[in-house]
Amino acid sequence: MTQLNLFPELITPLPVTYYPNFLNIQEANELYQHCLDLRWQQNQIKMLGKIMPVPRLECIYGDEGCNYLYSNSVLLEPLPWTEKLAQIRDKITALTGHNFRIVIGNQYRDGQDSIGWHADKEPSMGVDPAIASVSLGGVRKFQIKPIGGSATDYWLEHGSLLLMLPGCQSTHIHQVPKTNKFVSPRVNLTFRPYVDNTV
Repeated sequence: MTQLNLFPELITPLPVTYYPNFLNIQEANELYQHCLDLRWQQNQIKMLGKIMPVPRLECIYGDEGCNYLYSNSVLLEPLPWTEKLAQIRDKITALTGHNFRIVIGNQYRDGQDSIGWHADKEPSMGVDPAIASVSLGGVRKFQIKPIGGSATDYWLEHGSLLLMLPGCQSTHIHQVPKTNKFVSPRVNLTFRPYVDNTV
């Protein structure tokens, strides 16, 4: 019996897989509204010896004790999973086979909210993690490139899923750049694994 692929994916030469229609419009709208009520905060980050606000809002939900430290200066402590976030986590796991213990939310309020070139290589995620990114709301440009190479652009759509495959964080960097053009607010949910490095 032929299995029907309900989530047609875009296979690329990059270590990512893109599912533009991961959520239907009703699912995406409902999840977006749910996310607007999450506990958002603007954290402070240390860069170049200075303390400055992170240029976007952030939140984190997940398993108890799965604290997430990035840039050696921002510590995120997860709140318990909401029912909707847990449902999306399980849906991604069923599709991809990858398990996730936290979700970090980023809210880009306008074109000046952004995240610069980086790789997600925090030890708490273990070696060569898979990271699943769900986009909601306004469309923003996402760029990814091999370290020292040229960028490829994705326009991440409402309800889409971008899966960064194991190994991606070791060989590639990515960003959501600023833009002076009008863009609607966007919420990005990044589902991540977690390992206990204290053992």
